[in-house]
Amino acid sequence: MSTSIIDESTSKLKVVLLLVLSVSMVSSASILIIASTSPSLVKVFWRTLYGALFMAIIGAMRGDLSALRTPRVRNNLHWLAGIGVILSLHFSTWFQSLEMTSIAASVVLVDSSPIFTAIFSTIFLGESIRRRSWVGILVAVSGAIFLAWVDYGGIDLGALSGDLLALAGAVFLAIYFIGGRKFAKGMPITIYTSIVYLFAAITTLLLCIPLGFDVFVFDPTEILIFIGLAIFPTVLGHSVNNYLLTKVPAYVVSAAVLGEPIGATLLGAAIFMLYPTPLVWVGFFIILLGVAVVLADIVSRERAQDSSLDNTDGLQPYSLGSDPK
Repeated sequence: MSTSIIDESTSKLKVVLLLVLSVSMVSSASILIIASTSPSLVKVFWRTLYGALFMAIIGAMRGDLSALRTPRVRNNLHWLAGIGVILSLHFSTWFQSLEMTSIAASVVLVDSSPIFTAIFSTIFLGESIRRRSWVGILVAVSGAIFLAWVDYGGIDLGALSGDLLALAGAVFLAIYFIGGRKFAKGMPITIYTSIVYLFAAITTLLLCIPLGFDVFVFDPTEILIFIGLAIFPTVLGHSVNNYLLTKVPAYVVSAAVLGEPIGATLLGAAIFMLYPTPLVWVGFFIILLGVAVVLADIVSRERAQDSSLDNTDGLQPYSLGSDPK
């Protein structure tokens, strides 16, 4: 076996491991959000501000700050600012939904984003989606809808606004993934994320001021929660996802994130003693089945590409779900 083939296999394993890491870390977000007593927009502000700070520090340690002067960054700064606005809207709508509906309903509805990501990827990025991947996405989203329906039986109609906010968060999340797929390439991920997070923090601050929210929080517990939100679901979750968006199609990352409801519900059971019912586990199985179908389709396509490359003089660079452009 050649060294290039070993390197390619290692790269694929790296992508899978990073997907597992990002889903695990993002799953902690809803628990930390509920644990905080601050207003939703204040949580969003500190999560994104600390996230920008931490990614900038990592970028400085890696020597990435010189990339700020490159045309790739300077010429697309307005687009990165726009993505930051979208991220702020995603966090703001979803955080608020967690205060109005249950963890399960909020998380599974916001994680219905793959269907929007797939549609937007096809329209704006030209990323072709095979029929099997569409089936997997629809199965996973069906599982999310089933979970929401099961959970909705014990919730009054006042939670409908929370559910709608979670769906709005799903649309913003899909746009955020599309933006990352298009603009994160060609620049260090530390630079991309620190800029996007900073503009998200600025956007959220501009929302807090007219609404009369005091963003200055001095409670030690709240500060620790904000730092936790910045480190775990942001630096180790969203930032890893942004890196993966430079390697794989946006709908793959979005579909993998559908595993978040499982992690969030398990953490809710361990911390808040909120145990899932048998029907909830059925929903989990449906979601996992859909995610497995999507990932299996990607592996199948890669194997087909590998077989065709075996008949050529050399191997092409690694690409899990290559961009057809």
